This record gives sequence, C-alpha cells and structure tokens, in this order.
Amino acid sequence: MAFSFIHISDIHLGRPFSDLSKYSFDTELSKLYKTAVNEAFMNCIDFALTNKVDFVLVAGDTFDSDEQDFASKLILKKVLKKLEDNGIKAFLICGNHDCINSYNKNTFDFDDNSDIKIIGLNTEKSGKFIIKNSKNEDIAVLQALSFENSEMRENPLKYFVPFDKEEEKLFKIGLLHCDLDADKDSVYAPCKTSDLKEMGYDYWALGHIHIPSKSSDICYAGTLQGRNTKETGVHGFRYINVENNKIISNELIPSDIIRYEDITVDISGVKDTTSLYSLIYDTIDKTINNIETKVKLYLIRLELKGITDLYSSLDEQFFNTVSEQIQNDFQTKIYISQIYNNAQSKADEEILKSDEGITGEIYRTVQDTENIKIAFDDNEKQFKTLIKNCNFLNEEYEEFKSEIINFSKEYLIGMCSRLYNLERNEDEE
Repeated sequence: MAFSFIHISDIHLGRPFSDLSKYSFDTELSKLYKTAVNEAFMNCIDFALTNKVDFVLVAGDTFDSDEQDFASKLILKKVLKKLEDNGIKAFLICGNHDCINSYNKNTFDFDDNSDIKIIGLNTEKSGKFIIKNSKNEDIAVLQALSFENSEMRENPLKYFVPFDKEEEKLFKIGLLHCDLDADKDSVYAPCKTSDLKEMGYDYWALGHIHIPSKSSDICYAGTLQGRNTKETGVHGFRYINVENNKIISNELIPSDIIRYEDITVDISGVKDTTSLYSLIYDTIDKTINNIETKVKLYLIRLELKGITDLYSSLDEQFFNTVSEQIQNDFQTKIYISQIYNNAQSKADEEILKSDEGITGEIYRTVQDTENIKIAFDDNEKQFKTLIKNCNFLNEEYEEFKSEIINFSKEYLIGMCSRLYNLERNEDEE
C-alpha cells in the first residue's frame, strides 16, 4: 500500500527577522520581511494540496511565543481549515515555544472527531492514532507528544506505549519535539538517537532544531524559513513517500522566500579585478541557481580567501563596487551583507616564513593544521559549554569543529599578512 505525507516543524509564526536593520530603508524589502514566513507556510500547504498527500505532521513551535498575536492565529486556523476541507489529515504537537497551555480552545475549536488533531488540545497530551487513507484503509500508526509547559526536563519517550500486534503491521511514526543527543541538563525533552532506534519506528518526525538534518528515518525537518545568519542554506519541509511500509523517498522541499548564504571564493591565481568580479559573480550565480526555488531575496556573507597579487586592490571602494554591481546584475534581489577579506598577498608568503618577529612565529605555527586542532582540543570543554544551545547532533558537531579549525587557520594566516602589510606601510611612512 502506498501513501505520502509531509513533515513540517518550527514555523515560528510571529517571529521577526534579525540582521536586517541595514536594509530597512527599502520599502519593498520591509514588506517582504513581514510576509515571508506566511508565504513559506502557504508554499508548504499548496504543495500538500497539489500532491494530494494523505496527512501532514507539524513537529512543534508552530508559534514563536505563548502569547500569539491574533494575525498568526488566523493564519494557522485558515491553513488547518484548508487541509480539512480537502480531506487531508493534520497532526500538530506543541513545542517549548507554543506549549499546550498557550493554545486557546475558543480559537482552535476542532472537535474530537475532526481530522485535525492538535495534540493536547482536542486530544490527550500524548496519544496514539491510527491514520486512514481516503478509502478508509489503515495505513499508519502515529504516537505523538506535546509540551505541556515551556520546559520538559524528562525523557519524553516514557510516554510512548508499545504497539499492539495489529499496529505493528502498519507504518509506525513518532512525532516529537525534542533535544536529540543533548546535554543531560537540557530542558527541551532530552533523548538519545539510540533510544529512538531501539523503539523500531519507521519514521521519527522531529522538531526543535532549525537546520534540516540529512535524509533518514530519524529526521529534523528544520524551520520553513531561516530568519538570521545562523540559519543559512535551503529551508523547507520533508516530503515522504511510502510503499509497503518502506520509505521510498524522503526529500527536503524548499519553501523559503528569503535565504541566507555564506559563500567563499578562492581568488588564488586571479590576474585582474575584472576577472575577480566575474569569479565572484559566477560563484554566486552557481550557488543560487543550484536548486529550483521560489526565493525572492538572498542575503550573502562573502568571504575571499587565497594568495593573490591583487591584495592591495581589495579596499573599501572595491568591495562597495562589487556589492552594488551584484545587486544590479541579478534579477533576483541579492544583498551582500558582509565581505570578509581573508586573502593574503602573494609576496608576503616567503617573507612571513622567514620573519623573525611575532608575526612570523604565528604564521609558521598555524601553517600546520594539527597545531590548531591541539589548541581546540585543549579548550573543547569550554567550546562545548559556549555552543550547547546550538543543539548539534554528534556528526554535526564534528563537522562544526572541522570548520572552526580550518577557518581559524585561514583567518590567522590572513591576519599575519595584514599585520605584515601594516608594519611595512608604517616603516615606509
């Protein structure tokens, strides 16, 4: 038997964008900021209707706050009514931002027999549901749990009860807002990946982490719309197709209207500034056209790295011209929000290796990545404490660690080059 569903999480209706104050002068963009989240949400629902999915799962934090504004309530009510009118079932759990106690039954008055289940509002706080298709055939069994309050310090899996023999024959889904593999002191329903695997479910639809995880049967959908520079890249929802109780496809479908991107351009070997601009343009063009999307605005942090003869040309005037020209050359609105110049002068390389001062000492030390890794390892406990709220999975933390080490090396090498040029300019004066 075949069926499909979508998995959404962390919509955060009512949350404003951050890092956009420098663009507030643009009336058109200001309007876009106000509507982007709602538009991303409607992109998701339109997809569900067009593809005639059997049901929709929403894994918590639908609202950004327990004090929801009326406009956000109306949006959600409109969406849920649209799903119900088209025969698509929906199951929503409450997360730490929009716990059960924040919902008002006067606004969300779906009765117990409705195909719309807001877990804890028109059901129990935790519940088990048999999901049927349009032919009234049993296709899946779902267990779901909502946050009753803004904190849940206990392992949420204690509320999940075993399936009976008939339920075991169905496709088994867990719907949960949780802090996976987190610090033991987490207040956001801490549990372990190994615990989820042991339960033998076919799919875990998770919420809480805003960056989508890689396709798997234990999956964070991420937020529908990134809203700050930490939430880079594609954001959307999961589209899952099932046949004979096996997942045959699990896709991340883009829904975001505004997208943050970090783009790095290696300018080593570029001979002139016009060629450099072409390289920057081509790199941005390749990034934003890599996937079919409805994005209307890109906010890009651009990093230049590598050894170049053009170092002296990379001044404020050059960067202002690049930013302005990029905005003019792309039909899609693109703003370069920041440019990091981590390139170094080609002439400096051999000089720095032989420099007898502190600049040369730093340069020679950081040439070997292992030296930076040792420094990171010595301070790893402090780093983990600092970034614990990022809620990294184990594999994501290792990737983050590698990026920090490589970035540190490149940054320090660039710093040495800039220090050397500064000292040389002072000597010349």
